Amino acid sequence: MRRASKTHPHRLTRGTRYKAGMKLSGLIYVHRISDVRMGGISSRNFRMFRKLCGDDTLKNVVIVTNMWGEVGQAKGEMREAELKNKFFKPALDKGAQMLRHDNTVESAHNILRHIIQNHPLPLKIQRELVDEKKGLEQTAAAQEVESQIQDLIQKHQAEMKQLQGEMQGSSLFLR
Repeated sequence: MRRASKTHPHRLTRGTRYKAGMKLSGLIYVHRISDVRMGGISSRNFRMFRKLCGDDTLKNVVIVTNMWGEVGQAKGEMREAELKNKFFKPALDKGAQMLRHDNTVESAHNILRHIIQNHPLPLKIQRELVDEKKGLEQTAAAQEVESQIQDLIQKHQAEMKQLQGEMQGSSLFLR
């Protein structure tokens, strides 16, 4: 294993890079505009992304919609408006920006130009692990995972109870 080097910052570990003052100018969250609806996985992924970033860092987040060639302009704009007004609204209200990537070099450069202008900020998970010296399990991201696991456990227990009731009901007919 290589040791971190002061002369080679690319060799620094993540925690060491943050301690050395290296912060992110921006993060890109990519969402397909061609997705018909925001399913449970998309919702969970974005909640986790927000927990990793923290509200203070959302001003350095760019939510990029892609796959514009897969939908008509009117349908894409309708979905984009819905995303802005519902799903991504809490992040946009905290300063995140929403941009389009239309599969051109120019739109990619536009996204990067937007990020380069940002004032670098630490992520919430970096502050929790390094500054607050929390264990991973104590971070907001880990608590979000735990919450999602508990929700799934409750959902599966309810499904099992329903199936058990159906099995008992059907066994009465077999007698």
